[in-house]
Amino acid sequence: MEETVFTPAIEGMNHMKTDHGDILTKPFLDVCKMLLPILDKFGAAMAIVKSDISGNITRLDTKHTENPNRYNYLYALVQAEIETKTAKNSSSCSNGLLWLTRYHDTLVYPVW
Repeated sequence: MEETVFTPAIEGMNHMKTDHGDILTKPFLDVCKMLLPILDKFGAAMAIVKSDISGNITRLDTKHTENPNRYNYLYALVQAEIETKTAKNSSSCSNGLLWLTRYHDTLVYPVW
């Protein structure tokens, strides 16, 4: 495969899932962080998108850092918010995850 700006993110996606298909929080966020320099290639028009992605990454990373063992899997972040009835809040990790997966679908998966 020819090396592109997407190659590190695509290769990183191979390490996001366990053998059982669960998505690991830290590797997922690491791949998300790899998208940020790619957005710079599109110029200033993507500054707002980059800021939004960065904010969502920070939100999930902060929660993961609070308790890495508890939030080792992405579904654990969402499950905790469901239990506390905060998943639908605009500043929730669940909402941030929704937008991060949408960005992944738009930026990385078409190339992959």
